[in-house]
Amino acid sequence: MSNKLFKSKFYSYAGTFLFILFFIILFRDFLYTYRLQLEKFFPYYAYQDQIIYYLTGDENFDIEAPMNLRFLGLYIQFLIYKLIPCIELNHLVLGEYAYENYVCATFSSAFMNYLSLCGILSVTFVYCYRKLNLSTSESILTVLLSYIFINHVEAFTLDRISILYFLIVLYFLDNKKTSLLLILCSAFVNEKIIYILAGLFFIRLFLNKKKEFKLYFFITLLSGLLVLIIFSIYAFLLNNGYYQSDHENGLYDTMFSQGLERILKMFTTKSGLSNSSVPLLLSVIPYILSIKLKVNKFYYSNLDFLIPISMLFFTTGGGMEQTGRYVMYTIPLWLPIFSQQILILIKKNR
Repeated sequence: MSNKLFKSKFYSYAGTFLFILFFIILFRDFLYTYRLQLEKFFPYYAYQDQIIYYLTGDENFDIEAPMNLRFLGLYIQFLIYKLIPCIELNHLVLGEYAYENYVCATFSSAFMNYLSLCGILSVTFVYCYRKLNLSTSESILTVLLSYIFINHVEAFTLDRISILYFLIVLYFLDNKKTSLLLILCSAFVNEKIIYILAGLFFIRLFLNKKKEFKLYFFITLLSGLLVLIIFSIYAFLLNNGYYQSDHENGLYDTMFSQGLERILKMFTTKSGLSNSSVPLLLSVIPYILSIKLKVNKFYYSNLDFLIPISMLFFTTGGGMEQTGRYVMYTIPLWLPIFSQQILILIKKNR
């Protein structure tokens, strides 16, 4: 097989090849995070409990709205529980929190997150190379940086699968029918995707005056309305409530009374600097650099820096410590820009 033909075959199936490669070489990463999740080495929200709720109907395992309304990730981990043989680790140290089927329910969650990680890395490459027209080196650097920055999001919940879904939406933006369907279905994945897309399309339509994004913007609003309808039916019409709705000072009840204070803690505490300020700064650096360091391989707007900054809205509810997670949902937007800038700077300093 000639070198030219080999390259053609590789790039045609690059996504599949890279997914298999990452699945093999990162398997130790899966085993490591799986053990951490099982032994609750870090505090995290136990989405795997919802599997037991689906199996038994025991409301003690229902993870409550809006988390239990993020159907895609929950149903995928449930299917993994049903279809994929459970891997049980040796020498586990489990506390009283471990219920019957806890290990296999957690395996399903961990394995879904591992598949999502491999998916993010492989889709990032094909998105950069095929859709953004980045070079091979720029695409590979974006993949490597994605693997680094993805550590800011939780490896145990639904962050990874949400970012993967967002990437897939961006990949298909040039296919109107597919992309509109994916945007509408975002209502069943994660409300943060809708929020980011609404911000992106608002900037394109109203600030960049790109009328071709009009339909995308209104379908995104429709998807957001669908989220509100589903939440209202579940929480109020069916009287199921929502997370901490029975607390006098619950998480969502304090968004407006304590939200600004939570944001300000980003700059006044050590945890705020590492978990919030630094990730936020990293997300806007590409737009700051682009004032002088131009990259022109695909369209973006310097106004896009407003999107990662706007993720502070979720900080008002989720707390300062979660800001880095929220900001990193936007990495598919700014990381390809950053990768190009890094390589430009390297070449200039040779």
